[in-house]
Amino acid sequence: MSPRNLTLATALSVALAGTTALGQSGRPDENALFGGEDDKPAQADTPGEPPTTGRPSDDEVFGEDPAPSADADASNTGDATERQPPLTPAPPEPGDRDSQALSGPGTRSAFDSDEAVDDPLKIGGQFYMRGFAAATEGTSFGDTSFSAPTLVDGYFDARPMDRLRGFVVGRLSYDPTVATQTGTTDNNTPSNPRVLLDQAWLRFDIERTLFLTIGKQHVKWGTGQIWNPTDFLSPQRRNPLAFVDLRTGVSMLKVHVPWEAKGWNFYAIAVMDDLGTDAGALVDNTGGVPPPVEADPVNRLSRIGGALRAEVVLGPAEFGASAVAQRGRKPRFGFDVSSALGPIDVYGEVGIKKGTERPLYRIPVGTTYEEIIKDTSLVEAYVPSGLTPQVTGGANYSFPYGDNDIAVLGVEYFYNSTGYTSSFGYPYLLTQDAFQPLYLGRHYGAAYLFLDRPGSLERTSFNFFTLSNLSDKSYISRVNVTHRALSYLTVEAYGAVHYGHKGGEFRLGFSVPDVVVGEKTFHGRTLAAPTFELGAGLRISI
Repeated sequence: MSPRNLTLATALSVALAGTTALGQSGRPDENALFGGEDDKPAQADTPGEPPTTGRPSDDEVFGEDPAPSADADASNTGDATERQPPLTPAPPEPGDRDSQALSGPGTRSAFDSDEAVDDPLKIGGQFYMRGFAAATEGTSFGDTSFSAPTLVDGYFDARPMDRLRGFVVGRLSYDPTVATQTGTTDNNTPSNPRVLLDQAWLRFDIERTLFLTIGKQHVKWGTGQIWNPTDFLSPQRRNPLAFVDLRTGVSMLKVHVPWEAKGWNFYAIAVMDDLGTDAGALVDNTGGVPPPVEADPVNRLSRIGGALRAEVVLGPAEFGASAVAQRGRKPRFGFDVSSALGPIDVYGEVGIKKGTERPLYRIPVGTTYEEIIKDTSLVEAYVPSGLTPQVTGGANYSFPYGDNDIAVLGVEYFYNSTGYTSSFGYPYLLTQDAFQPLYLGRHYGAAYLFLDRPGSLERTSFNFFTLSNLSDKSYISRVNVTHRALSYLTVEAYGAVHYGHKGGEFRLGFSVPDVVVGEKTFHGRTLAAPTFELGAGLRISI
């Protein structure tokens, strides 16, 4: 065989061996990629406690599809992964004085002990393609809006030993239905395609007592499933209607001190991102987080924020208390609880701060948008002076049905003290960039039913839920279907209908005519009310 052919054959053999090893290696779960913490909090010792039942997790009920097992054999070859060779050469033979002098004292490979693992680096990601159409009143089938965003997440997961881990996730998003542009326009329109850094953190411990995570990371607080007012460590609210949480991480230094004997956990955090927003739920389907209007970079020591949290287990109940402060922003305090009352799981949380970060608007009842344009003094902008609590409470009940099936039935209520009690001022709020989805009204309610792989559908789950703005009496009902087609391929589909009061949050539609004031003409605006939505998606874990 010629030298050229020998070289080619050797390279091909190495590539095939590397592919097999990579396919058999584990990968982070989707909580690590799409928003959850993967460091397990301390749990109280409960010897002799029977194993838990097959109740679906909250992640399964609310959209975070479980990832394939870390032990899954992606290559299906059945061959064992070859152990990585030692990093240090073998010691010289006894009596070889020159070799001993040159090599220095004998060293020990970390891979010959429990200090390191034999496969310290995992590479993978998510490939997520979606398509959806949204129909509106008075719009023909051909003019129905359509979008097809694609999102690619790639990660590097380095775990050289069990006490040290580095994790990086980069994100590329592109929507062919949106005009291609680079950079950011003057009106803060995101670029298309767009590249984001989702996570980049390093985790280690000190004497197995103090656990530190440094860098851009996801931390979610609170117990609410739909509305989460104590999720302070993210500048954007989670969209409960989405299959996957598309918010990016926040730069921080997190110190975790568990008390394992009690099952208690304590956290201290320094935040290097701006957290002061009253923003609503994230609705950017391309997977990018629009920058807050008043975003203030944390480029001075005085702007570094601080957060504290304690999690305590008392009997069957778990309690949490948290606080966040940052210069130039209002301090926020939160309390949450979850417990089991017989067969029913109950939860609640309350977030408290003084006033609001952005002004609210008081508009006289019956005032039209045309009247506001002609006389802007009709609108009063103000900031509440007292405490402005936001409260969530909910309950769910898991029950078996059929031969071996589980269903979860739940309800949730949200009170927003700074919300509006009617919808007639919504057109004006849109012009002031003060329309905050899912955090706009005073009272909200939700009900949901989750069916986990019913009957013979062993790979398919269904989630039926209805969200309501009880203040303006508008509603949206939706069904999500998730099907695991192959080991790493998830197929998603959904359908939603909007109904209730026209002009309300979930059926927002209005028509404002042109208004002439003196010699100046203010152009009107028409927004057709939504009727239904259909969508589908493909998600591949690689």
